[in-house]
Parts: sequence; structure tokens; C-alpha cells
Amino acid sequence: MAALDQAIGLLFLAGYIAGIVGLAAGITFAVIKIFPTERNPKKGAKPEEPSANSGGDEQGGGSLFRRSKRGSS
Repeated sequence: MAALDQAIGLLFLAGYIAGIVGLAAGITFAVIKIFPTERNPKKGAKPEEPSANSGGDEQGGGSLFRRSKRGSS
């Protein structure tokens, strides 16, 4: 009987985990349907401009792989 109790416990645990994941997925789906994001910005909104500290590279953008200010070989 102990083995049967362990098997039922494992099935209950698997069902509990599946229920929590399903609940989270359902809430996420509902929030996305209730509050969708805007695909196209409004006409009055300004487009994003590159930041002042873009490093002067021609591609603009981020500073993740920016060249160092020291001489690079």
C-alpha cells in the first residue's frame, strides 16, 4: 500500500504543477487580450531619437559593443 500511496502522491504533485502552469498561462492570455499593446504608435507621438551618448558610431544605437576610447589595435 505504501507504493500505491507514493504513486498517487506523485500523480497529485504532477497535476498540481500542471494546474499552476495552466493557471499562469490562462492569466497571461487574458491580460494580453484585455490590454493589448499598440502595434503602431499614435500620429502625435515622437519617434525615438538616438541618445546623446551613442558613441558617435554610424549605426547609432546601443553601447553594448561600443569601441573603447583608448586606441584599439
